[in-house]
Amino acid sequence: MMAIVKMESHLLISQLHALTSANARIYSDSRQINVGDIFFAYPVGHGVALRDGREYISAALAKGAAAIVFDPIDDLAHEYSEHPLCFAIENLALLAGPLCAEWYGYPGNKLNIIGVTGTNGKTSITQWLSQALDEPNHRVAVMGTLGTGFPGHLKQTGYTTPDAPRLQTQLKELQDSGAQQVVMEISSHALDQRRIAGLDIHCAVFTNLSQDHLDYHGTMAHYGEAKASLYQQPGLEHAVINFDDPFGRELATKLLARNSLEVWGYALKEETFAEYEKFGKRLKRTYIKESSLISNGYDVIFHYEELSSNRMHLPVLGDFNLSNCLAVWTILLTQGISTIDASQRMTKLRPVSGRMELIALNQTQRTAGPLVVVDYAHTPDALSKALLALRPMADQRGGKIWCVFGCGGDRDIGKRSQMGRVAQECADQIIITSDNPRSEDPESIIAMIQSGMLEGQQQVQTIFDRAAAIMAAVRHADIKDIILVAGKGHESTQEIKGKKFDFSDQAHILLAAGGSV
Repeated sequence: MMAIVKMESHLLISQLHALTSANARIYSDSRQINVGDIFFAYPVGHGVALRDGREYISAALAKGAAAIVFDPIDDLAHEYSEHPLCFAIENLALLAGPLCAEWYGYPGNKLNIIGVTGTNGKTSITQWLSQALDEPNHRVAVMGTLGTGFPGHLKQTGYTTPDAPRLQTQLKELQDSGAQQVVMEISSHALDQRRIAGLDIHCAVFTNLSQDHLDYHGTMAHYGEAKASLYQQPGLEHAVINFDDPFGRELATKLLARNSLEVWGYALKEETFAEYEKFGKRLKRTYIKESSLISNGYDVIFHYEELSSNRMHLPVLGDFNLSNCLAVWTILLTQGISTIDASQRMTKLRPVSGRMELIALNQTQRTAGPLVVVDYAHTPDALSKALLALRPMADQRGGKIWCVFGCGGDRDIGKRSQMGRVAQECADQIIITSDNPRSEDPESIIAMIQSGMLEGQQQVQTIFDRAAAIMAAVRHADIKDIILVAGKGHESTQEIKGKKFDFSDQAHILLAAGGSV
């Protein structure tokens, strides 16, 4: 068997330029290839999450790829070793980012990039931050769960953080569209798989760490290590960290030893920083000085050093969203924006789809109805925080809290029983239903959720059909009650047995109420 000739990575780009136009795009998904594009083929992930692009080299060539770059780690792509359009690069998964960045002229170096990681809160923070920073003379794009683009004009992508070739491709497209800054969600999978290699992050934000994705990471320790690796990125100047989170405090303590790094801590209360006075001005602190809950949000004052914000009304629900808002305000300060200007920008923020989203029922069809909230909560911690956020409002209304939720199939099964226990501890009426069952049997998923619940505590129903579950809650809840429909948030499809069907929680809530807004 002939040995594969391996090319030195630093020689690759000149070879690619000799084969195709400088306007060619690089992809790791063969379905995106157009004539003249470049295909990167390499394995990423592990276990059931392992994906190997080398299986699609022939498909990329058939679609007109001008060049194939593949990892020769084993014999899977050996048949292409002497193909004139194929180049073997060892450790391609680690080098894909830097190579793609070089191909596109290092677009990340021309953009001031802010990266946000954490189990929960990434989408809300990045969406609000892009809104607050975007101006006619300073265009700010966002990349994340809701899509990629400029505020109000996002193109859905179906993922949180793209793979390395697609990330660099999109950064180039955003730069060409006038972006001067990019705010991006960075998932633990992306960090573990080195998707952001070759990218300078100027400001890194950590929100929290709670159980999720253990089907991929295995343990919470490995999950935390993946999140913390964001702070090893080159070019990092500002570290913004949630001090209300235990892992966040641990992370910040380690980072404070790096003299070149500016560490910002944010917390709901000033007392949280009591044990960190020894760091002096090395640690910049922001916290909530005053806060009062009203019917549709909070009146708050944020504080930094000797400066306080103007009193602001923030139309958000829950302490966790208040924390997300404080994170946004803090990040604005790292960008050289004054406390007064930052506060003015905060008051103009718009709601984020599927994040504690209040659904207005059609008042022409029914004179009054329960308050309905849609949230993306799909982890025990997120579900707990969403339900606890609604409790004061339910008490004010003299009503009960309903919780309609399920768990996704083919994902971390350990959190299912925990979510059942959380729902039972925090809600009064519970309807367990399907989320995105994917390849799993919904009945089996629901049984795992129920395994964490005690019998006879409160009324628990199981309705496999999500539309029927939503209708049952809306139709049977009292007008004083609050209904949380959790798990899917902004999603507009439901995945069952490998197929995606149109499904919107918001649309089905309105339908159950007798019409639309």
